[in-house]
Amino acid sequence: MPPQTIDCKICGHGAGFVAAADLSVNCERVALPASGELIPYYHCAECGFTFTPAFDDWTPAQFRQRIYNEGYALVDREFSSIRPLRQAGDLARMLEPLKGKIRILDYGGGAGVFARRMTELGFATVSYDPLYQSATSLAGERFELIHCREVIEHAPDPRAFVADLLRHLADDGAVYLSTALQPEGITSHLLDWWYLAPRNGHVSLFSKFSLARLWIDQGLQFGHFSEFVHLASRGNPPCLPLLMERGGA
Repeated sequence: MPPQTIDCKICGHGAGFVAAADLSVNCERVALPASGELIPYYHCAECGFTFTPAFDDWTPAQFRQRIYNEGYALVDREFSSIRPLRQAGDLARMLEPLKGKIRILDYGGGAGVFARRMTELGFATVSYDPLYQSATSLAGERFELIHCREVIEHAPDPRAFVADLLRHLADDGAVYLSTALQPEGITSHLLDWWYLAPRNGHVSLFSKFSLARLWIDQGLQFGHFSEFVHLASRGNPPCLPLLMERGGA
């Protein structure tokens, strides 16, 4: 049996066990063979963060072998090209006045489809993902905009994730990110929520408050466009007015 209470990874308060899902449970709700490996999820009543510690000690090689493998396309059909190409088109339209004037980092960019398309559209864009590329490839580089869409829910240690991302953010920079926020009363129907998906590597599930706290504690301003799209910033980023005006899609 999993422990009934562990420390919350966001605020440090006690988080209680809510439910366990088979490792095969995925966003698409594809009926995969049950693995027999139950993944426990905990919820912090203080900040609302919901998470599992089951992947905390996994190495990148284990994630590549067991999660981000050849079967991943079955549980996230838009991952390889549909979503990154759509997001590139959307962001390019938002930032059209800044074409050629800012550098963009796609943090957690997978195989680099988004970055390649943004480059084709005239925006200097670099892709970074330690599961696909060298984790040291960005040494010393900083960017005015970091694009981080549907990535943070995959981070076993959200605080370390944000700290690493911010090493690459310019003093006047913004982070345009997305992750689904928990619906009300999540503890009563956690296993029914589509975003609860260990097979997709969804290990960190955020409330509005816990996601905001994560960035504000690092000294950034933070706000929500919707239940899915969010924005963090510091200083006076050149892209901030355009993202504020057009970034809610």
